Amino acid sequence: MSSLARLAIALVFIATTAAPVAAQPIGTPLARLAVQDGYTYAWLSDEGGVQLSKPGVVIEFRAGQTLYRVGDRVFAADVPPYYNGSDLVVSASVAEQLARIAQAYPIVTPPPAPPAPATSGTGALTVEARIAHGMEAVAIRGHGPANVPITVTLTGEISRDLPVVVLSRTAARTASDGTYSVIIGIAAGPPRGSTIVATVTSLTGITPGSARLQIDRPSPNVDSPLDADPQ
Repeated sequence: MSSLARLAIALVFIATTAAPVAAQPIGTPLARLAVQDGYTYAWLSDEGGVQLSKPGVVIEFRAGQTLYRVGDRVFAADVPPYYNGSDLVVSASVAEQLARIAQAYPIVTPPPAPPAPATSGTGALTVEARIAHGMEAVAIRGHGPANVPITVTLTGEISRDLPVVVLSRTAARTASDGTYSVIIGIAAGPPRGSTIVATVTSLTGITPGSARLQIDRPSPNVDSPLDADPQ
Protein backbone atom coordinates (compact mmCIF):
# COMPACT_ATOMS: atom_id res chain seq x y z
CA MET A 1 0.00 0.00 0.00
CA SER A 2 1.36 3.38 -0.98
CA SER A 3 2.05 6.06 1.53
CA LEU A 4 -0.64 8.18 -0.04
CA ALA A 5 -3.29 5.46 0.51
CA ARG A 6 -2.21 4.98 4.12
CA LEU A 7 -2.54 8.72 4.66
CA ALA A 8 -6.07 8.76 3.23
CA ILE A 9 -7.20 5.92 5.52
CA ALA A 10 -5.71 7.66 8.53
CA LEU A 11 -7.52 10.89 7.71
CA VAL A 12 -10.86 9.07 7.38
CA PHE A 13 -10.35 7.34 10.74
CA ILE A 14 -9.49 10.60 12.47
CA ALA A 15 -12.52 12.35 10.98
CA THR A 16 -14.84 9.53 12.06
CA THR A 17 -13.68 9.35 15.63
CA ALA A 18 -13.57 13.09 16.01
CA ALA A 19 -17.15 13.68 14.72
CA PRO A 20 -19.65 14.57 17.49
CA VAL A 21 -22.21 11.87 18.36
CA ALA A 22 -25.84 13.05 18.50
CA ALA A 23 -26.99 12.00 21.97
CA GLN A 24 -30.58 11.72 23.04
CA PRO A 25 -31.58 14.05 25.90
CA ILE A 26 -31.68 12.45 29.32
CA GLY A 27 -35.22 11.73 30.53
CA THR A 28 -37.59 9.21 32.11
CA PRO A 29 -39.92 6.77 30.29
CA LEU A 30 -43.58 7.50 30.89
CA ALA A 31 -44.29 3.87 31.88
CA ARG A 32 -41.90 4.27 34.81
CA LEU A 33 -43.51 7.58 35.83
CA ALA A 34 -46.96 5.98 35.61
CA VAL A 35 -45.97 3.36 38.18
CA GLN A 36 -44.22 5.94 40.34
CA ASP A 37 -47.08 8.46 40.40
CA GLY A 38 -50.05 6.08 40.27
CA TYR A 39 -51.24 6.72 36.72
CA THR A 40 -52.90 4.21 34.43
CA TYR A 41 -50.71 3.86 31.33
CA ALA A 42 -52.02 3.34 27.79
CA TRP A 43 -49.96 3.27 24.59
CA LEU A 44 -51.76 5.03 21.69
CA SER A 45 -50.39 2.95 18.84
CA ASP A 46 -52.36 4.73 16.10
CA GLU A 47 -51.12 8.14 17.20
CA GLY A 48 -47.60 7.38 18.43
CA GLY A 49 -48.47 8.65 21.85
CA VAL A 50 -49.11 7.77 25.47
CA GLN A 51 -52.10 8.41 27.66
CA LEU A 52 -51.79 8.65 31.45
CA SER A 53 -54.94 8.77 33.51
CA LYS A 54 -56.22 8.94 37.07
CA PRO A 55 -59.74 9.48 38.35
CA GLY A 56 -60.48 13.06 37.35
CA VAL A 57 -57.65 13.70 34.87
CA VAL A 58 -56.33 12.42 31.51
CA ILE A 59 -52.91 13.40 30.13
CA GLU A 60 -51.78 12.75 26.54
CA PHE A 61 -48.34 12.99 24.93
CA ARG A 62 -47.28 12.65 21.28
CA ALA A 63 -43.76 11.76 20.16
CA GLY A 64 -41.86 14.84 18.99
CA GLN A 65 -44.62 17.28 19.98
CA THR A 66 -43.81 19.92 22.57
CA LEU A 67 -47.44 20.50 23.48
CA TYR A 68 -49.22 17.94 25.65
CA ARG A 69 -52.77 17.90 26.98
CA VAL A 70 -53.86 17.74 30.62
CA GLY A 71 -57.62 17.40 30.66
CA ASP A 72 -58.95 20.42 28.75
CA ARG A 73 -55.71 22.39 29.13
CA VAL A 74 -52.59 22.40 26.97
CA PHE A 75 -49.04 22.68 28.35
CA ALA A 76 -45.69 23.07 26.64
CA ALA A 77 -42.78 20.80 27.53
CA ASP A 78 -39.26 22.22 27.65
CA VAL A 79 -38.14 19.24 25.56
CA PRO A 80 -40.52 17.29 23.30
CA PRO A 81 -40.95 13.63 24.28
CA TYR A 82 -39.06 11.18 22.08
CA TYR A 83 -39.50 7.48 21.34
CA ASN A 84 -36.65 5.33 22.66
CA GLY A 85 -37.74 2.17 20.91
CA SER A 86 -40.21 1.01 23.54
CA ASP A 87 -41.71 4.07 25.21
CA LEU A 88 -41.94 7.85 25.18
CA VAL A 89 -39.31 9.57 27.27
CA VAL A 90 -39.95 12.98 28.86
CA SER A 91 -37.69 15.53 30.47
CA ALA A 92 -37.11 15.98 34.19
CA SER A 93 -39.26 19.13 34.11
CA VAL A 94 -42.23 17.24 32.65
CA ALA A 95 -41.69 14.41 35.15
CA GLU A 96 -41.93 16.94 37.99
CA GLN A 97 -45.13 18.35 36.48
CA LEU A 98 -46.64 14.87 36.31
CA ALA A 99 -45.79 14.32 39.99
CA ARG A 100 -47.56 17.58 40.93
CA ILE A 101 -50.63 16.62 38.91
CA ALA A 102 -50.70 13.21 40.58
CA GLN A 103 -50.70 14.87 44.01
CA ALA A 104 -53.63 17.05 42.94
CA TYR A 105 -55.63 13.97 41.96
CA PRO A 106 -54.98 11.41 44.70
CA ILE A 107 -56.51 7.98 44.37
CA VAL A 108 -59.07 7.60 47.12
CA THR A 109 -58.83 4.21 48.77
CA PRO A 110 -62.30 2.75 49.27
CA PRO A 111 -63.22 1.99 52.85
CA PRO A 112 -62.85 -1.62 53.89
CA ALA A 113 -65.90 -3.76 53.35
CA PRO A 114 -67.96 -4.23 56.49
CA PRO A 115 -67.76 -7.67 58.04
CA ALA A 116 -70.32 -10.13 56.81
CA PRO A 117 -73.32 -10.32 59.11
CA ALA A 118 -73.38 -13.28 61.43
CA THR A 119 -75.59 -16.19 60.43
CA SER A 120 -75.44 -18.12 63.68
CA GLY A 121 -75.06 -17.54 67.39
CA THR A 122 -75.46 -19.06 70.82
CA GLY A 123 -77.73 -18.40 73.77
CA ALA A 124 -81.45 -18.10 74.32
CA LEU A 125 -84.16 -15.44 74.12
CA THR A 126 -86.54 -14.55 76.93
CA VAL A 127 -89.91 -12.95 76.22
CA GLU A 128 -92.32 -10.89 78.33
CA ALA A 129 -95.55 -9.71 76.69
CA ARG A 130 -98.39 -7.50 77.97
CA ILE A 131 -101.09 -5.25 76.61
CA ALA A 132 -99.62 -1.77 76.25
CA HIS A 133 -101.59 0.48 78.65
CA GLY A 134 -103.92 2.83 76.81
CA MET A 135 -103.08 1.35 73.42
CA GLU A 136 -104.43 -1.31 71.11
CA ALA A 137 -100.98 -2.87 71.08
CA VAL A 138 -98.77 -5.48 72.68
CA ALA A 139 -95.59 -4.43 74.48
CA ILE A 140 -92.85 -7.05 74.22
CA ARG A 141 -89.50 -7.06 75.90
CA GLY A 142 -86.86 -9.58 76.82
CA HIS A 143 -83.21 -10.49 76.80
CA GLY A 144 -80.85 -12.49 74.60
CA PRO A 145 -77.39 -12.44 73.06
CA ALA A 146 -76.04 -8.94 72.42
CA ASN A 147 -76.28 -7.22 69.03
CA VAL A 148 -78.19 -9.86 67.12
CA PRO A 149 -81.20 -9.47 64.82
CA ILE A 150 -84.53 -10.74 66.09
CA THR A 151 -87.94 -11.33 64.55
CA VAL A 152 -91.04 -10.82 66.69
CA THR A 153 -94.16 -12.64 65.51
CA LEU A 154 -97.65 -12.35 66.99
CA THR A 155 -100.07 -15.20 66.35
CA GLY A 156 -103.66 -15.39 67.51
CA GLU A 157 -105.77 -18.27 68.74
CA ILE A 158 -109.14 -16.67 68.08
CA SER A 159 -111.46 -19.64 67.61
CA ARG A 160 -111.63 -23.39 68.07
CA ASP A 161 -112.76 -23.64 64.47
CA LEU A 162 -109.91 -21.58 62.99
CA PRO A 163 -106.18 -22.31 62.79
CA VAL A 164 -103.61 -20.12 64.45
CA VAL A 165 -103.52 -16.79 62.61
CA VAL A 166 -100.41 -14.65 62.11
CA LEU A 167 -101.38 -11.18 63.30
CA SER A 168 -98.16 -9.23 62.93
CA ARG A 169 -94.43 -9.61 62.39
CA THR A 170 -91.63 -7.10 62.89
CA ALA A 171 -87.84 -7.07 62.92
CA ALA A 172 -85.65 -5.57 65.66
CA ARG A 173 -82.23 -6.00 67.21
CA THR A 174 -80.94 -6.63 70.69
CA ALA A 175 -78.87 -3.90 72.35
CA SER A 176 -75.25 -4.18 73.44
CA ASP A 177 -76.47 -5.52 76.81
CA GLY A 178 -78.77 -8.06 75.12
CA THR A 179 -82.06 -6.33 75.95
CA TYR A 180 -84.79 -5.54 73.42
CA SER A 181 -88.19 -3.86 73.50
CA VAL A 182 -90.88 -3.48 70.82
CA ILE A 183 -94.54 -2.43 70.66
CA ILE A 184 -96.79 -4.03 68.03
CA GLY A 185 -100.25 -2.67 67.28
CA ILE A 186 -103.26 -5.03 67.21
CA ALA A 187 -106.03 -2.56 66.38
CA ALA A 188 -107.34 -4.82 63.63
CA GLY A 189 -106.55 -7.96 65.55
CA PRO A 190 -108.57 -10.64 67.28
CA PRO A 191 -111.65 -10.06 69.46
CA ARG A 192 -111.52 -9.67 73.22
CA GLY A 193 -110.71 -12.85 75.05
CA SER A 194 -108.54 -14.25 72.28
CA THR A 195 -105.12 -15.61 73.13
CA ILE A 196 -102.04 -14.11 71.54
CA VAL A 197 -98.66 -15.82 71.38
CA ALA A 198 -95.59 -13.59 71.03
CA THR A 199 -92.67 -15.55 69.57
CA VAL A 200 -89.17 -14.11 69.22
CA THR A 201 -86.62 -15.83 66.98
CA SER A 202 -83.05 -14.99 65.96
CA LEU A 203 -80.02 -16.57 64.31
CA THR A 204 -79.41 -20.28 63.94
CA GLY A 205 -78.21 -21.68 67.27
CA ILE A 206 -80.11 -19.13 69.41
CA THR A 207 -83.06 -20.69 71.22
CA PRO A 208 -86.35 -18.85 70.46
CA GLY A 209 -88.62 -17.62 73.23
CA SER A 210 -92.38 -17.08 73.48
CA ALA A 211 -95.05 -15.75 75.80
CA ARG A 212 -98.86 -16.01 75.88
CA LEU A 213 -101.37 -13.35 76.87
CA GLN A 214 -105.09 -12.76 76.56
CA ILE A 215 -106.52 -9.78 74.74
CA ASP A 216 -108.35 -7.37 77.06
CA ARG A 217 -109.40 -3.75 76.97
CA PRO A 218 -106.42 -1.39 76.63
CA SER A 219 -107.60 0.59 79.69
CA PRO A 220 -109.50 -1.88 81.89
CA ASN A 221 -109.52 0.42 84.94
CA VAL A 222 -111.29 3.27 83.18
CA ASP A 223 -115.09 3.49 83.54
CA SER A 224 -116.82 5.64 80.97
CA PRO A 225 -120.39 6.11 79.74
CA LEU A 226 -119.04 5.25 76.32
CA ASP A 227 -118.51 1.67 77.51
CA ALA A 228 -122.11 1.20 78.61
CA ASP A 229 -124.35 -1.08 76.59
CA PRO A 230 -126.76 0.82 74.32
CA GLN A 231 -130.31 1.08 75.69
